[in-house]
Amino acid sequence: MPPERALEVISVSAEELSGLWGCSVDRVAAWSCDRRCVLILSQVDERDRMGRWALDFGTDDSEEEQRGSLDQTDWVLAQVTDLGQPAPVPPSEAAYAVRVSDPSATFVRWLYLGCRSGAPIAGAQRDPRVSVEPQLDLVRMRRISVGFSGAFPDRLLLNGEQNLLDRLKLRAEARFLFGLLGVRRDESHLQGRVLGWRIGPLRAIRAQEQWVYLGWGIRTPVFRSYAMFYPDYLDIPVSLRLRFPATHFFSAIRIQGYVDFRDLRGWSLLLPDDPVAYFIDGRTTPQEKALAVRNPQWFALRGPDLTFVQYFGLSPSLHSVTRRFLYRDDIRAAFPPEAVPGEVPGVGYELTHWQGVGSGVHSLHATSFVVPSTLPPEQLIAAQRQPLTIQVQPLQ
Repeated sequence: MPPERALEVISVSAEELSGLWGCSVDRVAAWSCDRRCVLILSQVDERDRMGRWALDFGTDDSEEEQRGSLDQTDWVLAQVTDLGQPAPVPPSEAAYAVRVSDPSATFVRWLYLGCRSGAPIAGAQRDPRVSVEPQLDLVRMRRISVGFSGAFPDRLLLNGEQNLLDRLKLRAEARFLFGLLGVRRDESHLQGRVLGWRIGPLRAIRAQEQWVYLGWGIRTPVFRSYAMFYPDYLDIPVSLRLRFPATHFFSAIRIQGYVDFRDLRGWSLLLPDDPVAYFIDGRTTPQEKALAVRNPQWFALRGPDLTFVQYFGLSPSLHSVTRRFLYRDDIRAAFPPEAVPGEVPGVGYELTHWQGVGSGVHSLHATSFVVPSTLPPEQLIAAQRQPLTIQVQPLQ
């Protein structure tokens, strides 16, 4: 199986599984078949018609009409690495065959779904690939653990101990009152709180509320978002809702969003269409300073055993802004607030030219992959640009 596909978790919409509606979620079963058919790790995530996920821990205000039973708004998850081949004789309790393929059909796998009539599927929770400690606001994935404080992650633990992360930095500058006053804001002004967690063996969901204090009594409305954690990747959105266009009160807006690592000396920065591996040593070279003119869709940080591959996307409402790469490898310079001085490295993006951004909901979307260092990032990104196709077929 291609390694860039094996890490993916697929989601099957229960809207296509009407024959399973009403099945208790702890009886929804997934099978993979090769020489024989076996139960595989799966998960059901319940969602209401407003798009709010049902939570296991915390404040659950979802209006799921059939809590505990599968309905059309729910999703069934399985990991691609567990999928198999088409079965001449499907499992007796299977009601659907699910074909999973890439656009070229060079990669094809199968999954069978049904409702078991016996005891609940105890094996569905055996050996979870994602786990959560809600009291610590911490999620454990296959290779790393990620912890939060309020709106932002502040822990990225390798091997359960070493914290590689200083913080996710969000720095903003603008002019106010017809350009007379300068305004600076940082991530401490992006407030937030965790509402709760959905805890599953293949995906954990952190429900959170966020808002930004702009100053002079101006605050954005509270906006809810969901961070998703899978065994080998995570999606963390940063969203805000504006009651007015971005330049209604402010001008010359410049926003930097980037990750400040504590000390990745010995690692390397990789960029698309660039054969150079930029060595991280705590000193920014002239060649590295010149990277600021670029606008890569992704970047990667390769270490001895694993690689972080970061894809950064903007909501359509932000497509008019100018984006450029931001990179600093400086162990001495201070860019407070931060836990420790220096950025080794600091890597992300800067956004300018906000004149075309109106009122409404805007989001910055970061997807981070944590993969073996032997997997080329270009190979991973190429697969992500050709999403897997899911076809659900009822069994007669």
